[in-house]
Amino acid sequence: MKQTRLKGAERRERFLDAAAEIVIACGVAAVTMDGVAARSGVNRALGYRYFSGRDEVLAALFDREVARHESRVEHEIARDASFEDWIRYGLRHWFRRMDESGELFMRLTSDNGPLAARAAARRREDVANWARALQRVFGISQRPAEHLASFLVAGTSGALAVRNGQDDDEVIETITLSVMAAAEALKAREVARSLK
Repeated sequence: MKQTRLKGAERRERFLDAAAEIVIACGVAAVTMDGVAARSGVNRALGYRYFSGRDEVLAALFDREVARHESRVEHEIARDASFEDWIRYGLRHWFRRMDESGELFMRLTSDNGPLAARAAARRREDVANWARALQRVFGISQRPAEHLASFLVAGTSGALAVRNGQDDDEVIETITLSVMAAAEALKAREVARSLK
């Protein structure tokens, strides 16, 4: 049987898939160019055609996972959805993501090595996006909006600790109601302060 030759983009993806398998099996620190090449069935030198080294492989893998996440968000929720709907959707999407590729995503985003700065930047971007939405929807000042957004972003990770896969809707509802109540309370506080 004749083997078909893979195109460059396919080889690059296969290399990233092999790196993902290593991350899941052994952690981020276990990824090496030799190991990824061996797992993907290519010569080590071929890997260097696409990546300068292991850190670039890991960065590309991280970026690919984030892009997959963002692509789904863009296609699965209406742009004019309410803030409350965005919270519910975000949590539901987060849970589904953990079911599909949670081990990989958690290892990539909790790395204390070469991906730490990238993961921290991603969390800051998520907080900034949620904070802007809180400011726009509720009229909350920037700093309190950032506090609540940080709570929301951290809460999505924390929700995994209480999740058992059977009461996801209840967990989502509890977090959504908490964030909405906090946003309304912050809004009321700012209105009261402005009247003094």
